[in-house]
Amino acid sequence: MKLEKVEELTNILVERDFITVPRSLKFCHEFRERSELLVMTALFRLGNGNSYRQCRSNTYISVSEIRKFFIIFLNAIVAMKDEYIYLPRNISELRKLTRDYEEQGLPGCTGSMDVVHVKWSRCPTGDQNRAKGKAGYPTIGFECITNFRRRIIGIFGPQFGTRNDKEIVKVDSNVHLIRTGWYKDVRWSYYNEHGDLLYDRGVYFICDNGYLRWPSSICPYERVDSNTLEGYFSTNLEGVRKDVECTFGILKKRWRILNNGLEYRDMRVCEKIFVACCWLHNFLLEENEIGYHKVGRGTPIGNDGVFLDGHTELPATTSETGLSVQFGKRRKLLATHLKVFRNMDKTDPLDLW
Repeated sequence: MKLEKVEELTNILVERDFITVPRSLKFCHEFRERSELLVMTALFRLGNGNSYRQCRSNTYISVSEIRKFFIIFLNAIVAMKDEYIYLPRNISELRKLTRDYEEQGLPGCTGSMDVVHVKWSRCPTGDQNRAKGKAGYPTIGFECITNFRRRIIGIFGPQFGTRNDKEIVKVDSNVHLIRTGWYKDVRWSYYNEHGDLLYDRGVYFICDNGYLRWPSSICPYERVDSNTLEGYFSTNLEGVRKDVECTFGILKKRWRILNNGLEYRDMRVCEKIFVACCWLHNFLLEENEIGYHKVGRGTPIGNDGVFLDGHTELPATTSETGLSVQFGKRRKLLATHLKVFRNMDKTDPLDLW
């Protein structure tokens, strides 16, 4: 992290009284320097996963004070979560987000959705069976939603590692808001097979095949030939939704505490650590988004800045069968739209049909 961003983060914490000014005149002179050192110890622990003793040797601040400030830092980030991690708050923000997906032949798409599992090294013995999933060791799952530019716009969790994507999406408050909030009335346009412009209502996320067949969660087709309409649509969708996978990789490489394993028994502290890492990820992307530059996809772009509890019931008017039918219709019209959209784009010489 650049020193300018450390200073900016320190200013935020001081202005909002998360770091209190000492009463003693002796410590007031070194208050600013000491505050920046404490912030850097918290960032050092998140970025490297090292112990508090290693932070003491670098700053000459006591281990007890560093440990206390780390919890204060996590609480402060969680308190400011909604300022950097949020779904589109109005129609203008939504249009700005969906514009990137429209250029990829996915009109109405609001983001990519997937679940990331983080190793829980200090999992209590009583939770071992619930937390040990397919990874073979205890994990905690978080369902994340990212936009096309790898910004995290939604977090839901934590969930035990044995819970799969289909179980988590049913109780995800962000997905519930997309399905029942004002997003369900948003209108977007698409092309039919004759090239006529039609309209549909209700935005959706793109995901893998581990999710439920809902019209709000569109996944690729399974076992189809790439030379067919369905195969080309699946290839395009799988390529676009890699942004969420790349975001998980960036998080675990930039914040090694997630890759090494969470060394806390309390699940609430583990949740705060994950939220803090996501918040800082968006905080670092903020500078890049001022110019609204495109990030590297496939090959890196210089200075892109990325180098490295919920609702449990479905609406009463819907059923799994009805949702599956709506899902099939929406995926079919999106596949047809992609074919017409690509053929109408003169800059993309596609001759598959």
